[in-house]
Amino acid sequence: MKRSVRPPAVAGTFYEAEPARLRLTVERLLASRPDTRRPAGSWRALLLPHAGHVYSGGVTAAGVGAVEWPKTVLLLGPNHHGTGAAAALSPASAWRTPLGEVPVHLPLAADLLALCPELSEDETAHRHEHSIEVIVPFLQEAVPGLSIVCISIGEPDLALCLSVGDAVAGAIRKAEARGESVAIAVSSDLNHYLPRRENRAKDDRALAALATGDPEEFFSTVLRRERISMCGVLPATALLRALSLLGAAPARVLAHADSGDAFGDVARVVGYAAVLWEARPAEGVAA
Repeated sequence: MKRSVRPPAVAGTFYEAEPARLRLTVERLLASRPDTRRPAGSWRALLLPHAGHVYSGGVTAAGVGAVEWPKTVLLLGPNHHGTGAAAALSPASAWRTPLGEVPVHLPLAADLLALCPELSEDETAHRHEHSIEVIVPFLQEAVPGLSIVCISIGEPDLALCLSVGDAVAGAIRKAEARGESVAIAVSSDLNHYLPRRENRAKDDRALAALATGDPEEFFSTVLRRERISMCGVLPATALLRALSLLGAAPARVLAHADSGDAFGDVARVVGYAAVLWEARPAEGVAA
């Protein structure tokens, strides 16, 4: 198999391009959070924001630092540019950031492709997309020996999201049968570009819809009824479908902020949240 590396697309814009400065930034953000980590295996998934580190890095750190990570992470993100396949699996064998290369978990990627006919290996969808890339440096610092698989979803099609979610659940079950643990990280900001109070109200409605655990209800609420500009609604819908099959406790919001916290401009903000889904306790075991 020919080796290919997905190079960084937004280093120097969304985050530091110089390795030592990036490592210092990420370490500082992670260290600013109290150590109350949940052990690997006691949780299923996290939703994390993807703005520039100066804006949403603290919220990302609140999520990444809240748990102990398994060695393999499946990352689901939106396609802001609209290029490439509607549901695109990165065909790269590794992703590079200024902190180094992260290998792709090829067996997990192969299982996802086999389980989801709508999923295509497509480099174009990932080439300029920032939503997954900006999270990877946090994982590189938090997870020694990390491997990843990256999926971008760009078509607002409920059936497509559900199909990807089915494949995610099936591929994780296959990994667990091999004795491997896989965490899911979904990349999404919340509502965009309203005054803080109005924006927060839309954020709260999106988070409430997320907490229902119902992928169809969430999709309809955010995209159709409330028209909330949550850019990761599609991968989050796929996540809810996967969690409905894998089993998970209700969503728990770990941190919620907006872009106005960075420089004080609250007239037109973007919302950010870190949301955790813990594993559902085994039957007969107290939560």
